[in-house]
Amino acid sequence: MNKFSDGSSSAYVELPVPAAYLSWTRGNAALKAVAEVDPGLYFGGWRAFVKSKDNQALPALPIPKVTRTSQDGRHDYEVYATNVIHFLPIQHRTRFELRERTTDTETGREYDKVVAISNKRISGYIPYRQIFGLVVGNDENVADVFPGVLKVFKWSAFISIEKAGQQWNKIAVPEDKVLIRRYGSVGLKDGRPKFETFGQGHSTPIDAVGLDNPVFYNITDELNDLWEQSHEWKECERWNATGEVDEPVESTAKQAFLEECAKLYLTEVEIEQLLAENNNDYATALSALYGPDLDEMNSQAELGDEFPF
Repeated sequence: MNKFSDGSSSAYVELPVPAAYLSWTRGNAALKAVAEVDPGLYFGGWRAFVKSKDNQALPALPIPKVTRTSQDGRHDYEVYATNVIHFLPIQHRTRFELRERTTDTETGREYDKVVAISNKRISGYIPYRQIFGLVVGNDENVADVFPGVLKVFKWSAFISIEKAGQQWNKIAVPEDKVLIRRYGSVGLKDGRPKFETFGQGHSTPIDAVGLDNPVFYNITDELNDLWEQSHEWKECERWNATGEVDEPVESTAKQAFLEECAKLYLTEVEIEQLLAENNNDYATALSALYGPDLDEMNSQAELGDEFPF
C-alpha cells in the first residue's frame, strides 16, 4: 500500500482511439413493416447513437443510419443500426457480476444493482463482455473500417456469441491475415425473426453469418499498434477488480433510474437521450425503460425475457 496517497480511486483505462459502443437488441415480430428500412429492429441486431444530447456527433460507423421514434411517439432520433455487423475483433474483456434486486421506496420500482464482481463464472453471477475492434462497412470494401465496441451483458447474448465465435474459430485463416467476423441475425428461412427459448422467455441469438464465405483483412502495422495500445484497456485494474461493491444507494427516482441504466449498461449519451425523450423526468424515464408489459408482448409478438433497449 502506498502511504503517500490522496485516497482517490483508480480511473478506468480509456481506449487508444474514440470508438462507438454497440448494443445487441432482440427482434420484434410485430415490426415486419420496417424490415426493409430498419432490419435490425425487426430481425434483431446492433445499434449505436449518432449524436449526443447536445447534438454533437458521436464516433461514426460504416453502417446505415435509421430514424427511430421514442416510446411515447413524441421524439425522433437517429441511430446506426444493422442486423449483421462485420467486425474485426482486437481485444476483449469479460467479468461476472452479482446483481441484487432492490425496490425504490418512492416509486415502488424494482431494479438491480451490482453488489459483487468476479473474473470467473460463479453461480448467480451475470456475464458482461466488451469486445473492442474495427467495424467493417461491407465485404467488398474492407478498407472502410471504424473503431467500435460490442457490448454483451445478458446470458442469452453471451452464450450465443460464444457459440458464434466457436464457429468462426474453425475457419482456416491465411498467414498475415485476420478474419472479419459477421455477427447478427438474418431470421428464419420464411423471413420471420429468429427467437430461442431462454429461461421463461425468448431472445434473439447472435449468429455467425456467412460462414461459407469468409473475408480476411491484412495484418498491418496500424492493426498491430491498436492491439498493443489497447492492452492496458483489457487489463484495466478497476475493470478487473473483484469482490464486493460497497456503494450506498440513495432511494430516489433519480437513483433508481441510474441504477437501472447501469444494469442495462447504457452509456451516458444513451441515458441523456432517454431523459430527453421523457422531459428530464426521472420517474417517467424509469417507467419508459421497459415500455409495455412483457407478458402482453410475449403473447402478441412471441418475444421474450429481454427488453429491446
